[in-house]
Formats: sequence, C-alpha cells, structure tokens
Amino acid sequence: MLVDLHTHSTSSDGTYTPAKLVEAAAAAKIGVLALTDHDSVNGIVQAEAAAVNIKNAPRIIRGVELGTQAGEASVHILGYHIDISNERLLTKMHEMRHARELRLQKILQKIAALGYYVEVAECDPDNRAVGRPHVAKALVAKGYFATVQEAFDVLLKRGRPGYEPQPKLSPEEAVELLHQAGGLAVLAHPSELEDKPLVNCLMKNVKFDGIEVYHPSADINEQKYWLELAKNFDLLVSGGSDFHGVSGRFPEQLGIFEVLYTNVKNVIEYKQ
Repeated sequence: MLVDLHTHSTSSDGTYTPAKLVEAAAAAKIGVLALTDHDSVNGIVQAEAAAVNIKNAPRIIRGVELGTQAGEASVHILGYHIDISNERLLTKMHEMRHARELRLQKILQKIAALGYYVEVAECDPDNRAVGRPHVAKALVAKGYFATVQEAFDVLLKRGRPGYEPQPKLSPEEAVELLHQAGGLAVLAHPSELEDKPLVNCLMKNVKFDGIEVYHPSADINEQKYWLELAKNFDLLVSGGSDFHGVSGRFPEQLGIFEVLYTNVKNVIEYKQ
C-alpha cells in the first residue's frame, strides 16, 4: 500500500484544498494520508469530512509541520496523531502565523523598494500560514520572474535582498509542544539541512520520536544513512512527498513519490 505522511493544503502554502487533496490521494491509490500544514491544523476537519464522501479515500492522520530555528539552520518538525483542539498548541501556532503576517509585510516593503510591486492575495492569519512561497507566486503572476525558484534565487532566499528572518520556536520547544498535544515529533527532511553533524546533535539532545527518511530531497544513499541513524537512536521512520501542488516543484502529483506502508507503519500505527 502507498502512503504519504507529508502533504500541504491551502491551509498553509499548498494549492489544493483539503478536500481536493483527499480526492487526489484516493485517485493515486494512497491508503494513508497525513495532512501536515505549516503551523496550522485548520484543514484537518475538512479533509476528514471529505474522506467520508470519497470512494476509496485514504485514512487521514492528523498532522502539522512546525518551523523551528537551530542557530542559522531552519529545522522543520512534523507532528503526527496530535490533538487538534489542544489549547496550548493552537495558541502557539496562532502566534507563529501572526509573526508570518508581520514578516510578509516587511518582505513586501523590501521588494517594493527594489521596484517589485506585488500584492499577495487576502491571507487570513486564522487559516493561512503565509510565507515566501506566496510572495514568489505573486511575483511570477505579475511577470517579474518566470518561476517560483527564480524569484527565490534572486530575491527571497537567505542572503538575498528581499529576505526577512522569521522568529521561530526552538526544536526543543516544538517537540515539547507536540508531545504535550499527545503526538509524535519527527524531524522533517534532514537531507535539506545538508548538515549531518547538526542532525546527529539534534538527535542526541532533543527528544525526537522519529526522522523522515523517505523524502524527495534524499537519494538512496541518503536514505540508507538516515535509516542507520534511526536504528542507532531507536527512532521511528517516516516518509512523505512534501506535496504542495505547485507547478515545477517535484512532485507535481500525488503518488509519484512512492512511500510504502511497511516502511513507515510504526508511525502510522502509533496509538492503535
């Protein structure tokens, strides 16, 4: 059975509504789907409601992806099987989304000073986790750049003139929040960090439950490395496509990046 434990919807920076995401997963014969929007659980109830009415719909795992900072590194942490009504988690995510709104305005001011005038579509901080991808899409739509990646390379990535740092949680704070909400805390896409000593340090010093071994950023050799690390630290193994539904960003469709149930079943079957 195919599964996908890392996806995004319009409740953060994905382009598919939660319902459309579930529909696409069913069409791709994905049996288990985790919705892991950035700093938001607002799409989960919609996804679960859609699954009731869609033939061969996947089982929905309640998830989230929290952004944290460790030194200069942006460390993302996936939460699974969380209580989406947990007041402390909801309050913290609301604060983080508000910080994103403030950051968005600073980015728009910076790029306007450089001659790039765009308006990002209405972004409700109670429902959207806004960020640089929204700005990049607006820049492409206005004709300033051909692709989202080009907008990042020229203006928006760290070190470029439109970049604005964002206040974030520490990894320890995020993991504690997820545990307090009854969930698992899994280090997302470690290969994107491009810093194996940092990953080892995080595993030694933060109470992670697992690591995302299977991700588009990790080739077969990287996967073997993370599997060995998971064994050494007695970690659960997770995997997902990090699907956003963005043209030009792999994967453009669900099911193209394949993760097998048997390889991540301990994450899926947690608490069962």
